[in-house]
Amino acid sequence: MIFVPKNLPLISTLGAENVRMCDDTNVPQNAIKMLILNLMPDKEDAEAELYRALDVVDVPIVVTLVKMSNLFYKHTPQSYMDTFYTDVAEIMERGERYDAMIINGAPFERFEYEEIVYWRQLCVFFRWTDEHVKSTLYICWSAFARIYYNWNIHFKRNSFQWSGIYPHKILDTTSPLVNPSHTDILLPVSRPWYIAHDELAAVPDVTIIAESPVTGPGLAVAYGGKQVFAISHPEYARDRIRAEFNRDRENGKNPMFPFNYFENNDENCPVNYSWKADRDWIFTNWLKEYVVR
Repeated sequence: MIFVPKNLPLISTLGAENVRMCDDTNVPQNAIKMLILNLMPDKEDAEAELYRALDVVDVPIVVTLVKMSNLFYKHTPQSYMDTFYTDVAEIMERGERYDAMIINGAPFERFEYEEIVYWRQLCVFFRWTDEHVKSTLYICWSAFARIYYNWNIHFKRNSFQWSGIYPHKILDTTSPLVNPSHTDILLPVSRPWYIAHDELAAVPDVTIIAESPVTGPGLAVAYGGKQVFAISHPEYARDRIRAEFNRDRENGKNPMFPFNYFENNDENCPVNYSWKADRDWIFTNWLKEYVVR
């Protein structure tokens, strides 16, 4: 069961999908205390994807939604943010400890990190999490940002935006994040940048778990699981890439046709939800091996 802020609209919306959610009014004492810093533009859609992914875990989780301080939000009503999200400044001031945190990421590929309005604030929060959070899962842009903050490894720019479901070879079969009987995992990729293998592999504290020969490292762990990097988007809903593809076409762009995504490689056919099992494995084992244990 996932316990979320009282009256959050997604409780009823996702309840129709049988996602187990309720208000955080009666939280069991053994619940995992989790922060979610949601840096995606479409806050509710991103939340929904994370709740679906977390629902596969048979442990109670109480979620505190977090936002950067003193920002005006364009893509989500400000009233929604002010009602259901807590400022990072307030979180840090409380000084409480948390079992887990998820930080996702907005598509800021056009900007250097230091050009982002909340970069300094985010760096302060990174330092705070080192002392107050047992394990953090960094997804897509936030993984790039944390890797840059930690080790000054900058992303490399591709000439176009990858889109689709890419096989990633498992490099460390001993990692509890992946199924030991598999040789690869499937991860959604929707980005025009990547981390160079040699730069990340040279860091003694990092283990690259899985990597695509096309899009680069996709899953890595640092400091014994205190930091887990999902450099792609394992949480993506079935139709997210379709929506991004249609959006970009409607905006006059020439997006890449999603790779390995539609059945028969035909956009008129259903989406092959091929990465769901790997999504479930990653989220379940992140919590069981690095948070609960």
